[in-house]
Amino acid sequence: MRLSVLSSGSSGNATYIESVEGGLLVDAGLPCRRIESLLAHIGRSLDDIGAVLVTHGHADHTSGVRSLVRERGVEVFAAPGAGERLGATRVPPEEAFEVCGLSATFFEVPHDSLTYGLRLSDGERDVAMATDLGEAGPEVLRRMRGADTVVLEANHDPVWLRGGPYSARLKRRISSRDGHLSNRQAAEAALALAPHGLKDLVLAHLSKTNNSPARACGTVHKALREAGHGTIRVRAAIAGHPTPWVEVGTPLEIPEYLYRYAVEGRQLFEIE
Repeated sequence: MRLSVLSSGSSGNATYIESVEGGLLVDAGLPCRRIESLLAHIGRSLDDIGAVLVTHGHADHTSGVRSLVRERGVEVFAAPGAGERLGATRVPPEEAFEVCGLSATFFEVPHDSLTYGLRLSDGERDVAMATDLGEAGPEVLRRMRGADTVVLEANHDPVWLRGGPYSARLKRRISSRDGHLSNRQAAEAALALAPHGLKDLVLAHLSKTNNSPARACGTVHKALREAGHGTIRVRAAIAGHPTPWVEVGTPLEIPEYLYRYAVEGRQLFEIE
């Protein structure tokens, strides 16, 4: 199993996941032609999409679904309240279903509309995703625990949000339990998941105004490193730029340093 977050943020969200039996999209919040272009960056096309799984009904997660259904006839799956108007096959939360060779399960997360996280498994490796939520409480963490790869929201830096240009009302909404995770909250969730087999963490739904990839990754990786989990691979997903392929379950590696004598040049030793 492997994945690439094609695009992430308020301008549109889509993640491509594939198994040996085919590929699927988690959310399709961009125009069909834009999704096609993003897939081309990772060597895939719309023909590789066998299904779309919708996490909630906001346009930045659903705007491309109807055109995918019309042009490619893909099946759409969603939990209650997330995809009825899209004609999705309704799947109760916490109930596993089979799609494109994977076992998938929706689980509810706290947000300002009915929103779900998602866990997918090929029987050996697991991916867990939660990209719009205001709090990663015990139940959310329970559903994500044990996953090899986690795609998790890290929407904002609290200091940047407080000092930023948003209205006071919008700031309260974002930082509320039904809003969006901060970098600090993402770090706390990562620390809770780290001892349970986490190998790759992709930070998603970063705010262009109140965050940056360096800020998000730096905050989360520092917390993991200080807790003894520095080998977990942390990267950020951003809008319009697919992440490199994440091969789910790739073992963690402890860096090995080779010191060698430099015969020429001014530097006595160098590190490879």
